[in-house]
Amino acid sequence: MSKIELDMAKSSRLGVYEAHQALWKLFSDSPDRERDFLYRRLDTASFLTVSRRRPDRRGFVHTMQSKEYAPVLSAGDRLMFSLRFNPVVKRRNENGRQVRVDMVQDERQRLMREGAQLPPRPEIAEGVAETWLDKRRRDLGLSPEPASLMVESYDQVRFRRHGGKRPVVLSCIDVRGFAAVDDTALLERALFNGVGCAKGFGFGLLLIRRA
Repeated sequence: MSKIELDMAKSSRLGVYEAHQALWKLFSDSPDRERDFLYRRLDTASFLTVSRRRPDRRGFVHTMQSKEYAPVLSAGDRLMFSLRFNPVVKRRNENGRQVRVDMVQDERQRLMREGAQLPPRPEIAEGVAETWLDKRRRDLGLSPEPASLMVESYDQVRFRRHGGKRPVVLSCIDVRGFAAVDDTALLERALFNGVGCAKGFGFGLLLIRRA
């Protein structure tokens, strides 16, 4: 696990795509290297990463601290967890093409069609987070406590890949809460491989500590 602060004097424009590229440079030791790290943006220039290898300190890094990450887990442990995930579900559009749909926006549209009063987006996001986590309980090796779940933020990030004609839009939910460990092997896989979509853009890093 590493905490990395980039040098903003050398990385003055650090949007979502630029941050993605900068983190890749720290871990890419060959042109055909596949991604073997996860990251989460903490603030403008700071990132937390979990990786199979130590990152390579480059000239655009201001500070870097790394330590071995080997959590000791047992079934039944009660943990606090934090997760930034991309709340999407796969659907077929009218052309039969598979697309990813923002679950918060999808729920808002459903309520509007039914003529129901629209709750605030953060309230909808809490329900979406509970549903999303519940569907992944077996993959996570965790049983979240529904009453403890708190959505800290719901947002959409937009960026354009170099040469891309259309902007990329990624929805983002930050959720935290308590959970019990069901399966240590599955949980360890989730901790090192990530959860959900868009892991290459700072989503899916599951963080835990003892409650």
